[in-house]
Amino acid sequence: MKKYSDSGFTFDIRDDHAIVMEMEGDPQVIEIPEAVDHVPVTELAEYLFSGKNCQIIRIPSGVKKIGRYGFYNCRNLEELWFSSDFTDLGSGAFTGCHKIRRMEVLMKDEQSGLKEILSEVGEELQVHLYGKTEAMLWFPEYYEEGVENTPARILMTEVHGSGLYYRNCFQGKVFHFLEYDKRFEMARAQESSDFLREMVYGRLHWPEGLTESAKGEYERYLLEHTEQIASDFIRQKRTEELEWLLCTYPLEASQRDMFTRLVNLADIVNSPEILSMLMEYQRVHFPSRRRSFDL
Repeated sequence: MKKYSDSGFTFDIRDDHAIVMEMEGDPQVIEIPEAVDHVPVTELAEYLFSGKNCQIIRIPSGVKKIGRYGFYNCRNLEELWFSSDFTDLGSGAFTGCHKIRRMEVLMKDEQSGLKEILSEVGEELQVHLYGKTEAMLWFPEYYEEGVENTPARILMTEVHGSGLYYRNCFQGKVFHFLEYDKRFEMARAQESSDFLREMVYGRLHWPEGLTESAKGEYERYLLEHTEQIASDFIRQKRTEELEWLLCTYPLEASQRDMFTRLVNLADIVNSPEILSMLMEYQRVHFPSRRRSFDL
């Protein structure tokens, strides 16, 4: 075994792999090299990033293991990139990481360590799977609360939010889309309209593993809330998402008044790009009525 320093990291190099042992400084964006001294990096040491102020960490393909408390108290960590090569997560690796909101997962195989990470992160999460699988998944927040049963003198644990149930959509290390979609009724009952908008958009726009039955449930929600969802996209100036919505699920003639309200909203939020798109949409779907005269 020998030590080697490169790109601000110190590595232990063994026969056929390298372990990241230390990191210099405290950068906001961390990119771990895929190989060092022609040897693949396969492991991150215990406590490696503990207490760091990083916001984004990109873990390369080939890393299979993250040591115990690897990201302990990374209080500003918001975004994590890794691949399905990673399958071994040490205990407490994400303890104290309460700002994580997004994960990018390169799927090279059906199995991954996603379940292990989700089990440690209870906050609301957007998870983008790409590569062999392409999907945009949203996992609701959940938290556990200890409640005392005074007569029985025992402490009971109550779970709040549907997030824990969504984190159990795995068979071993393989994610099951069917189980994820079965939980939509639970999400409808417990989650906010903002969360449901993103979940529905993600599943319909990237329908990996989506059955016709599940698609119908998501579409029913979308069609019941079309104006609200479209209005949210306009306020957030999300032109691409709005165009997808209106083109994939075209408005009917009876919805002309709704469309007029959307145009007015686009004008209020001062979005020329969205206004231009809506004017073209109007030309195709709601052409001006021509007056006719009897002679």
